[in-house]
Amino acid sequence: MEETDEGAAPEGTTLAGTPNATPTGDDGGAYGQPTVMVGPKSSLPKIMGILMMIYGAIMGLLSILGLLAIGMTLDSYAEMGIEVSSGFMYLESITAVVVNFVVAYAGYQVFNYQRSGVMMGLYAIGASLAVSLIGTLLYADAMAEMAGDSALGAAMGGIGAFFSIFCAAICGLLVALPILASADSLE
Repeated sequence: MEETDEGAAPEGTTLAGTPNATPTGDDGGAYGQPTVMVGPKSSLPKIMGILMMIYGAIMGLLSILGLLAIGMTLDSYAEMGIEVSSGFMYLESITAVVVNFVVAYAGYQVFNYQRSGVMMGLYAIGASLAVSLIGTLLYADAMAEMAGDSALGAAMGGIGAFFSIFCAAICGLLVALPILASADSLE
């Protein structure tokens, strides 16, 4: 007995349909929103944090040495006949120690991408500037005594105030650099 194809379609190797088509009802993921790529964090906060820690540690240790040498400095001024406020000299040295170690800690925070480290560093620089400007006013009189001329003392005090503000501005700019350059990297 032979089999016959009675009206059946010939068998072929042709496939019908669309390959890799998404099933009906699936929108392709994420409700059609574009994919957002997040790049790597900036390395600037790490670099500035390391520099702040190094600066704060070295200058903090040197300011401790300066605190220990105040007695000798006061004796030298007394021998020369110059009157200075010993209380303010101690206050200025203690402030320098605290500010430098705060800058070192702020550098550690900036190294860990924390925005509060930048703000802490700026506050420390502001406190140092305030004490420095008060010292400039107090020491202008001592400089006038040394020079024997009050106009020269006032000029030296003005130059000292200008340099205090200039240095604080440069330091503030360097500390604020991680926020200015890569604010999206900080938390």
